Amino acid sequence: PAPSPAKAGGVVVLLCGGRPMPDKPRVKNPRKMTPKRLENIAIYYCQRFLTSEAKLAKHLENRLFREVADAQERVEFAKEIPAIVKKLAGAGLANDREAASAKLRGALRSGYARKAAVAVAARSARVDREIVEAELAEAARDALPDIDFENLDRREEGAALATESLRRARRGPWRPRGQDETTKRRDIAWLQRRGFGFEDIRSAMDIDFLEE
Repeated sequence: PAPSPAKAGGVVVLLCGGRPMPDKPRVKNPRKMTPKRLENIAIYYCQRFLTSEAKLAKHLENRLFREVADAQERVEFAKEIPAIVKKLAGAGLANDREAASAKLRGALRSGYARKAAVAVAARSARVDREIVEAELAEAARDALPDIDFENLDRREEGAALATESLRRARRGPWRPRGQDETTKRRDIAWLQRRGFGFEDIRSAMDIDFLEE
């Protein structure tokens, strides 16, 4: 029912269901942080996401910053993070290789060239580039099954990746409304931002570069 007014000592007090409404919203007390709760937070995060050890550690640091007001307490809880991360990594819940592969597949599907995809994945997963590069061949085959990587040399592969990026994004020759000089320039710039070189772009767009 809608709150109804009532007088109390000359002051109008809103009633809700016959009871005075509180003058301030009730705020739920935050849960107290403990080492066990910090570990549970880590487990829940790993269950939701493929994560690297460094990214898991960063997530736990962020939770401490948000939930523990006292700086000295944060320092003490932060000392628990390396052991938690090591424990979950040993259980296979935090895995640098799997996290790198997942981010790499996402970057390739989003249209990035090889080197750019490696850089994006390494930054996003918070792992070394060497780990990402080791996953590149398998991730490319999985993310882009329409490309026959086994029968392409490196030069042909770059052009094939650029072509597939345009097709997936419905750009270049795959624009539903066709191309004009403006859309060609936009698509060239789009491929450049994703790390493709001029030769790969020229081949994918099936053009000679536009004269200034």
